[in-house]
Amino acid sequence: MMDRILEELVFMRSKLPNGELKVLQTSMDDLKHSQDLIKSDVSELKKKLLDPETGVVVRLNQNTQYIQDKKEMEDYYDEIIDQHRDLLSWKNNMTKAMWIVFTAIVGILTKMMFFTQA
Repeated sequence: MMDRILEELVFMRSKLPNGELKVLQTSMDDLKHSQDLIKSDVSELKKKLLDPETGVVVRLNQNTQYIQDKKEMEDYYDEIIDQHRDLLSWKNNMTKAMWIVFTAIVGILTKMMFFTQA
């Protein structure tokens, strides 16, 4: 399309006065330069979005996959936490039982020491 416009400008050059044509051609060149800049910016954005290693789309997909994996493992982690709580409860009960046994042994030894002397 730009080529066609430039061809038309060349044709108009022969018909228009020189000053008006120069202004028109300058503005068309500026338009073409701006269009090239827009193309390069769009290409840069496209690369940032769709880069297969570090693109935004890839990182978003990785984040989504991480969240899904975490949700799938949630039940497993809840089960491990419950087992840990049960283990702590068992440990506390065993510690109490061991103190009772220790106290009983100390009591028996003390009784044996005092009654054997009598």
